Amino acid sequence: MDWYGAKKHALTLSIALAFLISLGFVDSRRSKMECNDVVIRILDTLGQSFVEPEDIHLVVLNKFGELKGQKLSSINIALLEKIIDNNPFVADAEVFSSIDGKLNIEVLQRRPVVRVVNFSNESFYVDDEGVFMPLSEKYTARVPLANGYIFNRETELKIQDPDVKNINDSLSPASIMRDVYNVSLFVAQDDFWNAQIEQIYVNSNGDLELIPRVGRHSIILGNGKDLKEKFDRLFLFYTDGLNKAGWDKYKTINLKFKDQVVCTKK
Repeated sequence: MDWYGAKKHALTLSIALAFLISLGFVDSRRSKMECNDVVIRILDTLGQSFVEPEDIHLVVLNKFGELKGQKLSSINIALLEKIIDNNPFVADAEVFSSIDGKLNIEVLQRRPVVRVVNFSNESFYVDDEGVFMPLSEKYTARVPLANGYIFNRETELKIQDPDVKNINDSLSPASIMRDVYNVSLFVAQDDFWNAQIEQIYVNSNGDLELIPRVGRHSIILGNGKDLKEKFDRLFLFYTDGLNKAGWDKYKTINLKFKDQVVCTKK
């Protein structure tokens, strides 16, 4: 190694050593640092108010006591995140400390896509991940209502995996609830249909019927498959058919049959 190379190598080692020393100093300082504030942020989820900072503060207070004054290194961050995640309205929670002594809690709320009233008259939400949520006393989400022959209960917590046994039975409760979820998620992701679809009704045959906000007709969707193709057909019929014939001319608009729109007049 020449003189220049040796000097460069020595300089690199010096910088690395200085970095390790400073890192150790910071870690030592942080281990003694006390929490001087708890900052709770509810991340924006389209203006929903299922969870407020005060709710999270109360959970923290009940489980951990007052965090201010405690050493940051003594606070079990993983356990704190897990406890906050147990809130049925919370999708994810992240807890971290900052160099100024603050404990930061960031909370992402669940986003419901449908409110279900089942055959037992239980009422609950299903969020965009297929998780069942209870109703809130403080906030009502503006989402479509699904009712009719729905037998799933809120206590089942999550829509069953599509690979479970009997999912191929189109009339099984798991399949019907998954269809309701798939339609609701599709509607929630499209501005036009989100504004138009007000209700999803599961009839005694297991078919999904949509009730729109505009027009006194029902839309027989059938199952939750091929949704883009079905809704594209419906949109084309809306623009080329109902705009000319009138929005109240038909009693039902049937999309069950491939490449067809079958209507029943009033």
